[in-house]
Amino acid sequence: MRKAENHKNIYKKRFFFLSGKGGVGKSTLSSSLALLFSQKGFKTLVVSLDPAHSLSIAFADSPLPPNLSVHEIDVEKEMKNYLNKVKKDAEKIVSPVILEEIKKQIEIAYYSPGAFELAIADAIYKIYKNYGSQYNKIIFDTAPSGYTVRLMTVPDLLENWLKHMINLRKKALKLKAMAELKESSEEDPLISILERRLKETQTLSYLFSGEETSFMVVTNPGKLPIEIAKRTIKELESAGITVEYIVLNKWKEKIPTPFPHKKTIFIEELPEEPIGVENLKKIAEMIERSL
Repeated sequence: MRKAENHKNIYKKRFFFLSGKGGVGKSTLSSSLALLFSQKGFKTLVVSLDPAHSLSIAFADSPLPPNLSVHEIDVEKEMKNYLNKVKKDAEKIVSPVILEEIKKQIEIAYYSPGAFELAIADAIYKIYKNYGSQYNKIIFDTAPSGYTVRLMTVPDLLENWLKHMINLRKKALKLKAMAELKESSEEDPLISILERRLKETQTLSYLFSGEETSFMVVTNPGKLPIEIAKRTIKELESAGITVEYIVLNKWKEKIPTPFPHKKTIFIEELPEEPIGVENLKKIAEMIERSL
């Protein structure tokens, strides 16, 4: 009965995030899951969020089957695009006298902690906005666990900060209007920018933890990857992200699952490296058998 329930549930989901320690096979599993969905007739997009892309290696440049598309995000480009967007927003609201100095600070921000996560979050939003209605399933092959945990906390942190900034700006405008003894009927450009960003952030919150999303953590046998998987699950769920599936990759039947309370997908180790569509189909079959 549980298998039937799991099987029915996974095909209802639209968005999938696969996380795990580096080297446990996230890209292979992301590719295989995407292949499974495409074989079932779902129009599927698989996206790599990892700077060290492996999707093109997994598919080995072989022709993609119908219904399947692959996209590898250029992280460096996305970081530059994000900071350029911040610069353009600054141009609308900042005095030309200090604009150049602000632009210099924004360029320095490229190297600051958190810039990677903000840029990737922005890239995910654009994928959702531009392709969400075009595909039945979108699978995100994430960067290693630590990056993913920080990425998943971005919407909540940003939402609280943006709401606070909007309230401060409204109070400042109200005090200004009182001092000038008049009401301003003009739309404030800063509030417009902040409210737009708030809407985008709330969309990300829905995408990361909504009912249409399934989060999977991939691990290999071995003390280190299993412990990192346990820590990843704990940190994600503390951030409000429910981990629905554990993917036990290269697993032997006799080894008991260390995650008895999670839905589990078992993947046996293949005799050859799983590269190319035909080998990925074998893993797709194992995924389906585990459901």
